[in-house]
Amino acid sequence: MEDTDSMAGMGMAQEHNHGHGMYFCDGEPVMTEGGSWIGHFMPGVVFLLWGVHWMQGIFRKYFDSRRPKGPEYRAQTVHGLGRVPAYVESCCKAFLPMIAISLELYFAHKGGWRTMVCPAGTPRAGHFYGPHMGNWQHASMYPPFILAGLVDLVGYEVELPYGTQQVFLFMAFVCETLLMALHKKHTPLDTAVHSVLMYTMAVTALFVLLELAQPRNFLISCGRVFGTLLQSAWFFAATHIMFDHVPFWDEAEGADMGPAMFVPVVFVALIVLVLAAMVLAFLGFNTFYKIRDARGAAYERAGLLEDEPPRHSAHSNTYTAQAAHCGAGVSATAVSAGGAVPLSTFASHTAGAAHAHGTSCQV
Repeated sequence: MEDTDSMAGMGMAQEHNHGHGMYFCDGEPVMTEGGSWIGHFMPGVVFLLWGVHWMQGIFRKYFDSRRPKGPEYRAQTVHGLGRVPAYVESCCKAFLPMIAISLELYFAHKGGWRTMVCPAGTPRAGHFYGPHMGNWQHASMYPPFILAGLVDLVGYEVELPYGTQQVFLFMAFVCETLLMALHKKHTPLDTAVHSVLMYTMAVTALFVLLELAQPRNFLISCGRVFGTLLQSAWFFAATHIMFDHVPFWDEAEGADMGPAMFVPVVFVALIVLVLAAMVLAFLGFNTFYKIRDARGAAYERAGLLEDEPPRHSAHSNTYTAQAAHCGAGVSATAVSAGGAVPLSTFASHTAGAAHAHGTSCQV
């Protein structure tokens, strides 16, 4: 009789969990939704800042390349911002995810460490602790980005093979995509929301790979920005859909398919919104550069500009640093005999050279 009651209880747990139950260490089923509001909102903030940062760097390089004596446009994985050199982005990529992992697995929880396996002495000793599986899945997305950041930093000291930084950034987004694709979900709405999130990650990874093949294609670089911003926008949308508990998104434990069917409508609307925002940003940069170039031409006609000093040496040194960082594959005649350029030497370049060329992972 007890076995029958136990089986009935398990059946109810499976019904509540839509066919794939998770359990506490005492054997009780997990009846609450996975994830948290802050756990979805904060990644949206991170990818928004990262996407906007990439956009300003890519747009600046593109408009600089259109100027009469501007350098050729080439894709790169990191960018500077004003007087902040590009290797700061590499440092952020390498070390900030470590903080995210510590929050995901320890500091953000009242119970402390999110143990993976139920301890001895509990009814489910040796089995996975169900409520913590989501934390471990989320935390496992960060190490590939840490590795990509560390490879960036190594590239400042060692001449890496052509496109190494791009490959590691691509693999970071691929790992993120795979983890989201294999993320076990519950109701149709939950599945739809996380499937769309997986698509945004896959799009970003695809454009990073295309940049490796077509480094001079500005539109492909814009595709990477688009994928990153779309991923951010969908994180914000998922936060609202899953955790704000508005009646509009109540699917009645999966019985109402309406919310899941409306997810693609929201996704398409966000695609249009992100594209429109990028077009407006492009027009803003275009206007800024036109005004700046017009003023520069007026000053030049009035004789208010000094003759431009020779730039061969600075350009050569900066390009050498780029090649050392990114494995750009330049010929031996284009790179000085030393090959790799130490980070200290690279950081000593003037702000102007850093702005024009940056610590670029050029391919």
